[in-house]
Amino acid sequence: MNAGIEKNHISINYYDSDYPSKWNSLYPENFDATVKYQGLEADIERFAEIASENGNNIFELCCGTGRVAIPLARFGYNVTGIDISSDMLSRFEAKLMKETEEVKTKVKICEQDITTLNLEKKDFDIAICAFNSFLCIPDFDLQCKALESASKHLKKNGLLILDIVNPLMLSINGDQNAKPFFTRINPETGNQYTRFAMCDAFDENQKQRLHGWYDEVDSEGNVKRKYYSMHWRPVFRFEAELMLKQAGFKVIKIEGGHKKEAFAANSPKMVIHAMKVR
Repeated sequence: MNAGIEKNHISINYYDSDYPSKWNSLYPENFDATVKYQGLEADIERFAEIASENGNNIFELCCGTGRVAIPLARFGYNVTGIDISSDMLSRFEAKLMKETEEVKTKVKICEQDITTLNLEKKDFDIAICAFNSFLCIPDFDLQCKALESASKHLKKNGLLILDIVNPLMLSINGDQNAKPFFTRINPETGNQYTRFAMCDAFDENQKQRLHGWYDEVDSEGNVKRKYYSMHWRPVFRFEAELMLKQAGFKVIKIEGGHKKEAFAANSPKMVIHAMKVR
């Protein structure tokens, strides 16, 4: 769950098609070019590869509806999914009920705030925070607390994977011209919808409002418009490194994508690998 999305936020109803998975999608056509551009094409395979090299026990921060956790469990890893949203987790549980008993036994679901996380297990091998979820904690101090919480639940030399957008590719001044982002099928209704997106300028706290609307067409051709708004706080490379150091981590490498691309100024994302050193 993106921590900046409150309970009953309209985007929760579109989450599984806004961020589709080829492992779970009811509508393969939702896995389009925009998904690939966003970096959702190969992240699960990359996380599984990292797990094969670093350990079997994973916890996922802001797990949402299980887009990452369920496929990792299918690969044979033990996954604890943590999210603050009961709405997201109820969807996660419904998906999990359709899985085999073997997969079900490998997944635990926990409703907690990742900034105050307190699990019984404190020696996980790997922590994953996928696809910008960390940035949707729109407050510097709370972002730091989330990293500290992750550190407290990893074993010594455990690994945190932080998957976030490269802010050098964002518009600091924002873009108030609403543009159609993509057109997809809502798996909850079977209706086609178009998401329109725009963003405000960064404020003095490095926070930005992302907003727009969904236009969904029902079976009778009626268009229903639903507005959304949320905030995120992107972080820059060396800011992230200092935050991680403060939380007890050492950055061991940064990749520019999920295919092991070298990080560069024009990379779409920063996939940060950080080891717990204290």
